[in-house]
Amino acid sequence: SNYFFIPESKSGAKFPKHENQKCYGQDLRHSPRLNKLDLSFLINAYNDCPNKEFFFNDFFDKLAGSNVLRLSIIEGIKEDVIREEWKLKLDIFKEKREKYLLY
Repeated sequence: SNYFFIPESKSGAKFPKHENQKCYGQDLRHSPRLNKLDLSFLINAYNDCPNKEFFFNDFFDKLAGSNVLRLSIIEGIKEDVIREEWKLKLDIFKEKREKYLLY
């Protein structure tokens, strides 16, 4: 469920970003464990962000492996469409790697 929190300096988290500012988020501590990456949290957070130009940092594309996910979210592409694109690329990769597998 949605909730707000106020980041504070603590042991191991001194001077956190947005310290002493009211921040909104979603408490995922009691969410069910999934067997796949759930993009809905990321997409919803982006859509709810009032300052979208500051949502993604420079490191996001490195973590995602390219700029495709970031651009897809910015363009408003739905999660199932993003997943289908991933599936197509994975299927192509699996087909290409077939001749290299020994066992």
